[in-house]
Amino acid sequence: MLVDYHTHHFRCGHASGDLIDYARAAAKRGLSEIGLSDHSPIYHLGDDPHPRPGTAMSRHEFPAYHAEMRGVRETMRGEVVVRLGVESDYVLGWDDHYRDLWRGMELDYVIGSVHWLGTWSIFNRDLPRGRSPEDVYDEYLRTTQAAALSGAYDIIGHLDCLKTRGHVPDLGVTPRLVETVRALREADVAIELNTSGWRKGLGEPFPRETWLNVCFEHGVPVTFGSDAHRPQDVGANFGEAVALLKRVGYREFATFENRVRTMRPLE
Repeated sequence: MLVDYHTHHFRCGHASGDLIDYARAAAKRGLSEIGLSDHSPIYHLGDDPHPRPGTAMSRHEFPAYHAEMRGVRETMRGEVVVRLGVESDYVLGWDDHYRDLWRGMELDYVIGSVHWLGTWSIFNRDLPRGRSPEDVYDEYLRTTQAAALSGAYDIIGHLDCLKTRGHVPDLGVTPRLVETVRALREADVAIELNTSGWRKGLGEPFPRETWLNVCFEHGVPVTFGSDAHRPQDVGANFGEAVALLKRVGYREFATFENRVRTMRPLE
């Protein structure tokens, strides 16, 4: 009885389906919980309408999203547990903003994801002018550390997502990576095993097995996320995910309610 805490829907502009479609897909798959976690509005790039349409929901949509999540939770009661969440950007210097924003919301968990280094998206194919893969990788990991230590998040999303466009010069265990994992443990946040890497043709999830090993060795808890952008991707590749976690040594996974973490056995 697994959980899928990373899903998106039409409001973010690059996914399909309504929230209820994702909850019904989870019930059909036999998941015990489905987390609704669409992309939060982008704040650091200016006022709404935000400068990157199709990237995240606009600010005026967020109250409707929150209300709809509560409605889905009631509709699906008795079929699948629906957790209220959000995937939130983290940008250096915005700690107070995000801490205050999510502290005031009725949510079960918040995923903190590093999608931006300043105004540069990690999904751009080209590096920022004058930057090398080495210093972008270093900034990405330092930003991930800051996200974990900010106190704004319960889960750190897709830990090595920088590899999506090939911007990680060393996928091994570097000193900066170990430092980052120690920061995750110090902050007492979980990571997600995000299965979308398999669907994106990377041949592995986020994070890759070597990084996951370091997280396990340092006692960092893990949960599950498909990063589904279509209802049919809910719970995708979870069989492979369970096998990977067990191979690494994990025997339990994290669940959340009212931003309180509970560990369940990985069976």
